[in-house]
Amino acid sequence: MTLVSGIPPSVLLLFMEVRTIIHRAGAASLAFALSGCSLLAAGATTTGPSTGPSVSISQETPPSALLAVLNGAASGPAVSAVVSATARPSEDLTVLRAGAPPQLVLSSASPAPATVVAPGQPTAPSGDQTSYQAAQYASRLKRWRSEVAADRQAEATQVRESLAAWLRGLDLRDRIGQLADPPGAADSLVAESAAAASAMAGLEEEHGNVFGSRRVILLYTDDLDGRLPAGELAGDTVLVITRLLPSAAAASAAQANLLAAGAAQAAVIGPEVTGSQLAALVSAGLGQGGMRESVSAPVLFANDSSALSPDAISQLTALLPQLREAGVTAVINGFASAPGTPLANYTLSYDRAAAVASFFESHGVPVSSLIIVGHGASDLIGAGSSGLNRRVTVIIELPS
Repeated sequence: MTLVSGIPPSVLLLFMEVRTIIHRAGAASLAFALSGCSLLAAGATTTGPSTGPSVSISQETPPSALLAVLNGAASGPAVSAVVSATARPSEDLTVLRAGAPPQLVLSSASPAPATVVAPGQPTAPSGDQTSYQAAQYASRLKRWRSEVAADRQAEATQVRESLAAWLRGLDLRDRIGQLADPPGAADSLVAESAAAASAMAGLEEEHGNVFGSRRVILLYTDDLDGRLPAGELAGDTVLVITRLLPSAAAASAAQANLLAAGAAQAAVIGPEVTGSQLAALVSAGLGQGGMRESVSAPVLFANDSSALSPDAISQLTALLPQLREAGVTAVINGFASAPGTPLANYTLSYDRAAAVASFFESHGVPVSSLIIVGHGASDLIGAGSSGLNRRVTVIIELPS
């Protein structure tokens, strides 16, 4: 041992022992501190908060078919307006000119729905949460919902823009404007129904049975006579548009004819119906729609009668204020009980709906706001002979 000048050996030895103890204690403390840092790092998340799977945003629009059979160039503005107002993704559009054989004017499919991929929903922290963790999760969830809302708007904008571009490319009004009127009886209800049925069968064969939820046929004809083959229009919604106002008897008989041919729904519409009303029917289906109001109870009739009872008049009177508003359309649906022939029941159900329409018209409701549909002995709500089936329901379509 080297002696330090002026310091006794015993004191120097004591100093060295104390320094050793301090050094060992410091090393232990440092080792503990490093160990603690290592434990914190093992429990920390370096990749950010976890999220669920990404979300695909797309409109749920089942495939559909819209088919129009025209009786000449005069139908052009009406058809192009209906197509523009009712365009939707994944719809097959077919336009024919009546004739022997029918002339294909247009066949086109609208764009499929757009898809926007949004981030996945933040995953809530597991186990016990501190107030700070809960607040952080709530903030992440709020931001995620805002992002999804923005992506939904972006998807809707893409759908509108793609449909608008598709419609511009159709040039439908000009195409129809170049058509000549069909010869002879080629534009009769019978001939146009046959042409529509054949074209619809071709679509089904080409694409498979994918249009079951929405198959709309527009027939532009003034000749409502003739008998249609049974099953020819199975599953279709058929709207017949005439340039001449048909009598109630003629419209009722034609509608019965269409339903007997298998149409799911049918209506004969005269020139008093506006383009926007026709578009609403094509979009929503007969007697159905989003913004609507039905009478609180069906208007009931006596057996084999279309006369309005005092109770029916009271219920219909309550609807008059709303029906007089601008842009409102009333779809008046008549029904009958099961006894009797199908033709007699269709005619009676139409007469009942017509009686309700006449009441509305006599109390200041524009005739252009009223659409009459007879359903015969369909959609029974009681036993076939029940008086509950002798009814009319009024569906009020509110302007969008």
